[in-house]
Amino acid sequence: MADKITIPDQEDILAINERLTADNQRLTAELTAATELLEAAQAQTTAATQRADALASRIGPLETAAKVAGEELTRLKAENAQLTAKMANFNVAVAAEVQKLGLRPKAAEHKEQPATADLTPTQRVLAAKGVGSLAELAAKRQS
Repeated sequence: MADKITIPDQEDILAINERLTADNQRLTAELTAATELLEAAQAQTTAATQRADALASRIGPLETAAKVAGEELTRLKAENAQLTAKMANFNVAVAAEVQKLGLRPKAAEHKEQPATADLTPTQRVLAAKGVGSLAELAAKRQS
């Protein structure tokens, strides 16, 4: 025999309608929340894009400045090398002149300053000569 067609009664239709209405309300609330999240994400994307564009516009001048600084550094290194070579030549020339005058290169070297900076010039000379007083210095010269 043929299948029986069942027709839902009014209570079944009302129950289905209530369930579908509840599902519709739930889905509408979820859609509203998702729309709000999407709008917030789009606002953040717009802000991030604007920030990225602003930063990208600064890259060109910064790259140019870095290139100029690199070239200046290279130029200054070359100039420093030239000056160092000239200084070495100057030192050789000074040493030759000192030798022409009959001075020993070691005699021209400066002695180290005494540890105490509060010494008078006379006290510094006495310390350099290894004596404690002018009398000792005079006695040392006589002997």
